[in-house]
Amino acid sequence: MKYLNLFKIIAIAAIMVFTVAGCTRTYVRPAYYYPPGNAATDVAAVSFINASPDAPALNLYLDKNMVGGSYRYADHSNYFYAYTGTRTASVYESSTQEYSANIVLTRDKYYSLFLAGKIASPEYVLLEDSLTRPAIGKTNVRFVNMSLGSGSLDLVANGTLLVNGRTYKQNSGYVAVAGDTKYIFTIRDHGSTVDKVTLPETTLAAGHSYTIWAKGVYTDPGVTGLGGEIMTNY
Repeated sequence: MKYLNLFKIIAIAAIMVFTVAGCTRTYVRPAYYYPPGNAATDVAAVSFINASPDAPALNLYLDKNMVGGSYRYADHSNYFYAYTGTRTASVYESSTQEYSANIVLTRDKYYSLFLAGKIASPEYVLLEDSLTRPAIGKTNVRFVNMSLGSGSLDLVANGTLLVNGRTYKQNSGYVAVAGDTKYIFTIRDHGSTVDKVTLPETTLAAGHSYTIWAKGVYTDPGVTGLGGEIMTNY
């Protein structure tokens, strides 16, 4: 299979982070849109997801550089460039630091950085994204369980089991499904036939990759309870 070309940047500004675009919940503009050039600097690409159900709107910093701001619960960023190695990722509400921890980034890799757990005791979950091109007519789908307090969860597509049993903070890797096809995705307790979450019908475009993630506190009612999101990786 062909792999997407990564990260030979035409020109590098004298800053630590390169923002591709701001907060979105729709299309993610991946770093491969930028053509190869003079690769004098090792970079990776990161998308940030605020998966902390009681978190305020947060600003994200890598080391001392602000990447983007006002990421509300379930918001995610587009991919942004970041220097590789050990980086300190911090989230702030205005000038108040809510959480900070180190992450390790590798050259030419894409990542999803989830802020998980309640804001009083959060943690990062860093997943490596695969931007391998799907086969012709196919779409890649990954399931991530970010529902605090949940047991093992299944992902079902149009009534058929797609991902079998992922516990909190686990992901499935990418699974190939038919592209340009309408899907209704549901989330169930592992082994159950009862839908706990039903996502709106959506069409997954062929040649693209998506992440479907379970969110919220499993036992909570309302907007912070168990739910689901669909995120475009590219």
